[in-house]
Amino acid sequence: MIDTLMNQNKNRVNYRFPLWLTVIFLLLILVPCAILTNQIILAKLSGLLCLLIVIVALRFWFRAAKLNSNVRDRVIINRNDWFDLERLYPSLYKWSKMDVSILKDRIGLVLANVEMRRNKEELCDRKEAIELAFQFCVYYWGEDYPNMENAYLYIGADNCVCLMNREKEQHSQQWTLGFSQSSESIQALKAHYRSNN
Repeated sequence: MIDTLMNQNKNRVNYRFPLWLTVIFLLLILVPCAILTNQIILAKLSGLLCLLIVIVALRFWFRAAKLNSNVRDRVIINRNDWFDLERLYPSLYKWSKMDVSILKDRIGLVLANVEMRRNKEELCDRKEAIELAFQFCVYYWGEDYPNMENAYLYIGADNCVCLMNREKEQHSQQWTLGFSQSSESIQALKAHYRSNN
C-alpha cells in the first residue's frame, strides 16, 4: 500500500492528510448528528469506526515519516556477537557497563548505515563486520564520525581499515587499528589505535 503512494517526482511517500482528515471529520460530525436524531447505535458505530481510522491513519503517517526520513534501525548486537568480541578483547570484561552499552549502540548504528567489506569486492560476514565496526567506533570514541555518505569501509592491505568514497572510487581515509589484548578502558584502546596512526 505504501509503495503505491510513492510520488514519481521526489520518490517520497505522500501522507494524504486531506483524505484521512476528511473521513475522520465526517465520522466525528456523524456522532452528534446521530445522537440528535436518536440513532444511538449509528453514533456508537461512527465513534468506533472513527477511532479505528485514527489508529490506522497514525500508523500510516508514522510509517510514511520513517520512510521519508531514510532512518534505518540500528543492528542489535546480541550476546553471541558480544561473546565473540570478548574472546578477541578479553579486557572488555573490565570496561564500565555504561561505556559498553553506549559502544553496543554505536556499533549497531554504524552497521545499519555503513557497508562493511573484506576488500573492495567482497562483503564481510556478520562477525567480521561487527569487529570492524567495533574498531571503528573505538577509534572515534567521544568524537564525530567522518562523512560516511556514499562510502563504505573495507579491510585493505596490512589489515588497514579504509574508508572508500563510492562516487570517486578513492580512499577518503585509512587507519591501522589491529588488536590490543590489555586495555583497561575504551579510552586506553582508543589511545592505542591513535598511536598506530
